[in-house]
Amino acid sequence: MSEQEIIDICEKYHITNYTINPDGSIDVDGDVDLLYLNLTKIPIKFNKINGYFDCSYNNLTSLENSPRWTKQSIFCIENSLT
Repeated sequence: MSEQEIIDICEKYHITNYTINPDGSIDVDGDVDLLYLNLTKIPIKFNKINGYFDCSYNNLTSLENSPRWTKQSIFCIENSLT
């Protein structure tokens, strides 16, 4: 994924205060809210979240691309995880 594609995804999902890592993952200084977006997969690879990560109320079937580390909690209720 190109740097511009990462920027576009961050803008689309209102993800701010982020750093793009060499491996294409992002670190976010703050919270990430991906609730009620009808997602079937997490759209970008997250590394560290200095806050919470919420991907609840989607149609996710896996946690691929979810953060490796969060300072607070990860919420992922009401999905279709297998």
